Amino acid sequence: MGVMNETSKTIMVGKLPVGFKPEAPPPPPLKSLIIGPAIITLGLAIGSGELIFWPITSANIGPVLLWAALISLIFQTVWTLEMARWTVWTGEHWVLQMARLHGLVSAAVLWGLFTFFAWGFGGWAAAGGRSLYVLIGGPGEESFATVFWAIILFLIVWTVALLAGIVREWVEYILTFKMLIIWIMLLVSLAVVSSVDVWADVIKGTFIPSWPSDAIPEKVSYFTLASAIAFIGAGGTTNMWYSFWVRDAGYGMGVYIGRIPGYLRGRPTQLEIVGYLPEPTQENLSRLSEWWSRVRSVFWLIFFLLNFLTAVFFVTLVYSGKKNLGIETEGVGGVEVIELQANIVAEAFGSTIISGIFLIVAAVLLFGTQLSLTEGVARQIADSAYVAIEGFRRIFRNDIRTAYFAVITLFVIWSSLWISLINLAGIRPVLLLQLPANINLLFQIISIPLTLYFIYFVAGKSLPKEIWNAMKPHPIVPLLLVLAMLYWGFFATLGWMERFGLLG
Repeated sequence: MGVMNETSKTIMVGKLPVGFKPEAPPPPPLKSLIIGPAIITLGLAIGSGELIFWPITSANIGPVLLWAALISLIFQTVWTLEMARWTVWTGEHWVLQMARLHGLVSAAVLWGLFTFFAWGFGGWAAAGGRSLYVLIGGPGEESFATVFWAIILFLIVWTVALLAGIVREWVEYILTFKMLIIWIMLLVSLAVVSSVDVWADVIKGTFIPSWPSDAIPEKVSYFTLASAIAFIGAGGTTNMWYSFWVRDAGYGMGVYIGRIPGYLRGRPTQLEIVGYLPEPTQENLSRLSEWWSRVRSVFWLIFFLLNFLTAVFFVTLVYSGKKNLGIETEGVGGVEVIELQANIVAEAFGSTIISGIFLIVAAVLLFGTQLSLTEGVARQIADSAYVAIEGFRRIFRNDIRTAYFAVITLFVIWSSLWISLINLAGIRPVLLLQLPANINLLFQIISIPLTLYFIYFVAGKSLPKEIWNAMKPHPIVPLLLVLAMLYWGFFATLGWMERFGLLG
């Protein structure tokens, strides 16, 4: 354990120092944390997994694999919180934790490049663009119109970054609105189209594991199934971004670090390079322990519970269309599953107007996901490069606001070009979602041993004993994370082996 004497103001944790502050901020009421980082992570999560991949499985084999979604989401919730544990206690996001393992510059560059290319396909804007094409039409043929609407959605994302006072706060409000309209649409639709028999099958599929070997991979490919496993929840590096949003929101010791403002309405802002621990007084340790308890409670309620219910509702909608309305659903394997759900809703209500409303809701859902993805990519890269690379700070005159806006502009241009090339080449938009899902499933696997090593063998051996005893994970946490690594590894192996033709 590290020892802090009365005159010391820093200790070394891994490769970097960490300072101390005399006072930890008191935790706010639980209800004030509901609209915050958990909502952003939920809004990001409710996208391709819930709207596309799990409905595809339901369309082809019913709700029999919901148990697999539930297990993956439990693991993902535990894993996401563990990446943010150090953040609440020091204000440092996950990339800075990794910098304590292998250096500031290497952490910023390695994880920044991984994130940029893993999410640079723009699949959510492309899928949203196709929904708008089906609803409105557009200039030119389908592929050109899809690109046109996707770029429009990206320009709206860029405008939010330009005009927001504090970008994260605008994203919170937009995604809260998104979740409200999605739930209203789903609850009203299910009240009309579902039945007791349907719900009995859904409950059975959730709590009684079974494996339809006659239907996998014939009806649902391993690559699609691995995508669904990854994207039930946020998936990949997006879970790591929760630690960035926790820091920006000023949770725990994050209050001492600073936050990223918008480009026009925000003020020039400098961020702290490394974080701060609290002086190990009983009051400080009690405050941060309570912070952590409330952060976990809100995250399980908002991210886990609402996420799983939303996935169940979309799956139930598709299954109800097949079982109660007699709509043919088998054979659906791409973003056309959105149109299938719109047709089910239209059939249930006997109105094509309702179909149009569903497509608008789907476009809003996918826009919200692309908004939070773009924001997260820019936040991670700008924040990490800012704290790690002195030349980067000089270029942007120590103003994180300008650096963030430059990265978000570059990402919008890159993704728009990529969408244009892929769509005009005739490649199915669903591939733009499957690739990042399976790439990020690899991150989920790799990040677990890195996070555990940092917590137990770097932080655990460096911190003052009083702080470590207060912040260390429950003994069941590492066990769950090892199981998560094996679970995700199983699906990732099947998916990539199938993709490269290695399954025979």
